[in-house]
Amino acid sequence: MSVKLITVDPVTLVRLGYSAACATHPDIDLVGQAATGEETRDLIGDLDPHVVTIDAAIPGQGGLQLAAELRAARPQLGLVLTGPAEDGLLLQALQAGLSAYLPRSAPVELLMSAVRHAAVAPASFTAPNLAEAMARRRTRSTALSPREEQILQQLNTGGSLAAIAVRMRLTESTVRTYVARLYDKLGVHNRTQALQAAARLYLI
Repeated sequence: MSVKLITVDPVTLVRLGYSAACATHPDIDLVGQAATGEETRDLIGDLDPHVVTIDAAIPGQGGLQLAAELRAARPQLGLVLTGPAEDGLLLQALQAGLSAYLPRSAPVELLMSAVRHAAVAPASFTAPNLAEAMARRRTRSTALSPREEQILQQLNTGGSLAAIAVRMRLTESTVRTYVARLYDKLGVHNRTQALQAAARLYLI
């Protein structure tokens, strides 16, 4: 039995690429294509696919949130997220319970393999370089001291450094010292960059 596939991508050329790829893989039947989340929901209801591939950059809510919603609504649906080659998205896809994460630069054969995997084992996550991404996460996490991790979480909740000092019962100068160390380890220069880097590294 062939795998019924729906692809979701805002770029017309990418959708055409999926059509061409599936034409050379007779075990994968491209039954529908969408560019938005709304179109995707309608197609899934009408076509009942085995697998849906979703690009992270779809308009509106974004591909990761759409995929997470579909996972909650349809536990047996294979869900493959595509996007940039970033550890953060890969790890978020893993946490969301998706079937696979692939960088957009992945070869077609790898993409088709991920679709087949998602069809037979939708709850089992796979991704190129998954082990390396997990190792990088552990390395970066252990590089932060427990206090620096607490400071990072406080930065994420908002408020001035003075307010953070009060919450943590530290002097403001001590908080500033920890923040400077945190910025240095993350290779950033301000709070916004620190939170973006921490999100990419799945530290918050």
